[in-house]
Amino acid sequence: MKPHLMRKSEFIGSKGIVAQSDVGAFVVREGNEYQLGVEIDVDTVVFLDKTEDNDRVQMMLDNAVYEIEDIRERFVDCFPEEGQQ
Repeated sequence: MKPHLMRKSEFIGSKGIVAQSDVGAFVVREGNEYQLGVEIDVDTVVFLDKTEDNDRVQMMLDNAVYEIEDIRERFVDCFPEEGQQ
C-alpha cells in the first residue's frame, strides 16, 4: 500500500483508536478494517497500512514505532493535498 498523507482529524474522524504508542503511532478501526498511522506533526498523519486481521495490529504498531524516525524524515516536508478537510 502506498503511504498517504492526511489531516489528523480526517484520519481519526469518528473511528476508534484501538492501539497507540507514546511516540505518535496509532491504529484506528473503521468497521472490520484496522488502519495504521504515524503523526508527522500535530495536524498531519501519514496513513501507512491497513489490515482486517486483528492479530496483526500490535505487530504493525511495533514496526511503525521501530521505524518512526525514518518515516517522519521521509514525510517532514510533505503536506496533505489541498481541499482535504
